[in-house]
Amino acid sequence: MTCPRLIEVALPIREISAESVRDKSMRHGHISTLHLWWARRPLPASRAIVFASLVPDPDHPDCPKPFRKAVMRLLHDEVPPTLKGYWRGKKSKRDADPYKPYKGIPDSPRNRLLTFIAKWSPEWLAFERGEAEDQPPPAEMLDDRSLVKWETSDPENDQGRAVLGIARELVRLANGGQAPTVLDPFAGGGAIPLEATRLGCQAIANDYNPVAYLILRATCEFPQKFGKPGLRTKEEGMATKDASPSTFAFGHSSEKERVPNVLAYDVEHWANWLLDRARERIGHLYPPGKDGQPVVGYLWARTVQCSNPSCRAEIPLLRSLLVCNKPGKRVALTMTRKGKTKVVEFGIAKNRAIKETEGTMIEKGRGSVRCPICEQTTPVEDLRRAGMDGKLGERMVAVITDTPNSKDYRPVEPSDVKAFEQAKKLAETVERPQ
Repeated sequence: MTCPRLIEVALPIREISAESVRDKSMRHGHISTLHLWWARRPLPASRAIVFASLVPDPDHPDCPKPFRKAVMRLLHDEVPPTLKGYWRGKKSKRDADPYKPYKGIPDSPRNRLLTFIAKWSPEWLAFERGEAEDQPPPAEMLDDRSLVKWETSDPENDQGRAVLGIARELVRLANGGQAPTVLDPFAGGGAIPLEATRLGCQAIANDYNPVAYLILRATCEFPQKFGKPGLRTKEEGMATKDASPSTFAFGHSSEKERVPNVLAYDVEHWANWLLDRARERIGHLYPPGKDGQPVVGYLWARTVQCSNPSCRAEIPLLRSLLVCNKPGKRVALTMTRKGKTKVVEFGIAKNRAIKETEGTMIEKGRGSVRCPICEQTTPVEDLRRAGMDGKLGERMVAVITDTPNSKDYRPVEPSDVKAFEQAKKLAETVERPQ
């Protein structure tokens, strides 16, 4: 009888799921920023699945004894010093046995390996037990020494390097002393081959879609081939005002600077070049508002006319007024009547100032909408008829701005509506390909 793989026996599903939810909000340095892929696998789940598929269940009677001993040695007896503590803000907390199973769970090699993959942080456990009033932020839900945590993949994180070092050694020991080859014939956005590479494996990835193929190369091949330290001068690999990304401006200057990653340096430079060219051509269509913050987008809503003959107000079709619902940052639209008119004005409410989150679309009405002016219901049949007759309208309801810390939202101003009209006229004059 052969020993089953760990994935066939158990996985810390709740912990992996929590970090996977957090993974959706990651932006800086995440492969999801290369290109939006509709079926992208979360990196924490991919890392856990690859690792658990490559190592045996250490509690099984047929598990090789060297591997079982290695689990206890690396996760109990000889835990690296850098993993015997963690930071919470500026406070250092000691924890000499980071992979000790939860209270009430047997201290076995299998449970040690499961807590190595993902383990709740002491702060989250205290919150679940009712010993702490405040829920820890998403970044502190899991123990910092967990394999699936986002920070573990940071090459500048000492604890992350130690965790990945343990994972790679366990993978090698479980496969005859050599890192195995992982084949992903339907790799898509590249999450699985990327995580297999992080675990020290040779990854072979393939996908029939040419977009996925390009994403795969940018994810797995280009960083390894070109992401190395190198020299750059002010002319070499740099753009001049009249240059284009396909035309590098080489000069005769001998002054050079050493950059830690040539690929990252050039990508950032040419991305800024594209942004500058875009600002020159369409920057006037995104004017800053009274707050002076740059505009990055607009939120719109479809509208339909109220079916009440005595009202006929414009109803915005909104399932919810919430536009942002993150821990510590909730933003919602507000709807108020403009004087005695039958026009709805939109505003912005944040956190505790939010009084209402339900939109105009009625859940029980299967698509019916409630008028914010007269409170009468317009049935879904009227909505369908308006759509088929081309009588659905549109309304700008909020503006997304780029603040120094994060994205923010503000009410629509006359300059925003004017900019849209300009963009609409400009689009009508652009020649479309036949």
